[in-house]
Amino acid sequence: MKTIKNIIVAMTVCCGLAATITSCSDDELNSTSIFKDSEEPQSDFDRWIYDNYVVPYNIDLKYRLEDKETDYQHYLVPADKQQSVKLAKAVLYCWLQAYDEVAGIDFTRTYAPKIIQFVGSYAHNKKGTVKMGTAEDGLKVTLYAVNFFKTDKSTLNDYFQIMHHEFTHILTQSKDYTTDFRTISDTKYVTGEWSTIQESDALKAGFINAYAMSEYNEDFAETLSFYLIYTQDQWNQKMRTAGTEGAAIIDRKLTIIRDYMRSAWGIDLDQMRDVLQRRIDNVLNGTVKLTGEEFLVKN
Repeated sequence: MKTIKNIIVAMTVCCGLAATITSCSDDELNSTSIFKDSEEPQSDFDRWIYDNYVVPYNIDLKYRLEDKETDYQHYLVPADKQQSVKLAKAVLYCWLQAYDEVAGIDFTRTYAPKIIQFVGSYAHNKKGTVKMGTAEDGLKVTLYAVNFFKTDKSTLNDYFQIMHHEFTHILTQSKDYTTDFRTISDTKYVTGEWSTIQESDALKAGFINAYAMSEYNEDFAETLSFYLIYTQDQWNQKMRTAGTEGAAIIDRKLTIIRDYMRSAWGIDLDQMRDVLQRRIDNVLNGTVKLTGEEFLVKN
């Protein structure tokens, strides 16, 4: 009896469903999709990125936070658009076009990362350190803390030290440097313990800072990038802190770095430094503005 009742109920449901389908088939279909197009209309900034990053360098600069481009190990927030505008113009003028001036645009467009991702917040690590930039396989560079970007010497140095550091990794992955570099301080690298070391102690041990003590590739990139962003007076001050022994070790490393950049890439490191310092000064003194139509996009 229970089985017959179940069959009757099932037949009633099926008949009702069939009637519903028949009734719906008589209605006219609405041509409007229920799925919204996720693409946002292009802004003036998007068009500027296309003209100044995509066309000359084939670089996709992403300032909107995309899930597929995000580091899921950190709590991150999107970059503010106006802050992104300023940083994008600074990166173009003080980094990409600086390499254009010294090595030529063909070099820059060949070896520059193909994706630059902006993130609004800092990336805080579990050990209490802060990550401000990363590079992935020579194809992508992520810059953090964009919402805190300011046009002052300290902030510009922070960002361009990161950019030159990450670009150094890209270059050395393409053409390796002599193993003589890693033997200079091979017994002094401390891997993950670098965050516990004072900078003055690192300098006296022959490293430009504590992070350079993590391993030899980081040592190479840190030494090169800080040499570029420091003025000669700033560099001399660091060498005084390093003392005779520490300064001599750093100078040996810098000699290898100079030779590598010249022989592998045809780049004079001191010329590169002068060009970068001039361009940063032009931003600081207002010759080059990072907002509005007065910004200079040419070398």
